[in-house]
Amino acid sequence: MDGFEKVDLVEAYKMLSGHETAVLATKGKGFYNLTPYGWFMPMDYEPVTKIIVSSDPAHQADLNIRSNEEFALCLPKAGEDNAEWIKSCGSISSPTADKFNMFNIEGIKADKIDVMIPAKLLSGWIECRLIKVQREGSVDLIFGEAVAAFIKNR
Repeated sequence: MDGFEKVDLVEAYKMLSGHETAVLATKGKGFYNLTPYGWFMPMDYEPVTKIIVSSDPAHQADLNIRSNEEFALCLPKAGEDNAEWIKSCGSISSPTADKFNMFNIEGIKADKIDVMIPAKLLSGWIECRLIKVQREGSVDLIFGEAVAAFIKNR
């Protein structure tokens, strides 16, 4: 990936530090999706990084993850946790919304999973396979295991 270097999957959880917002990249029925999330955290790092995301079960990203069993946790560039592109992506939840096209966001294919990554807007991302979804009260806790991770070259 041009401009990015691979991160050891044991160390990938460290990428989450300092981020208030992440954007989940998923694939729906015919469209790639981007959805901002504020509730995410590392869960484990041995033998690889695992993360948890708290999600509204009605959100399209949640439905996409349960359907395709993969997602990428995309980390915005420093200081851009509330950037206009993130607000725009959070303004719509629809199975027919092509947010890349709607908001003129350039994407590249992820390395190990079938999602698009808005790499030019990011400091890095972690590609995950779904471990499980656990309903807790009114939210889904989405557990993912890193299969690839990339950080912007310094």
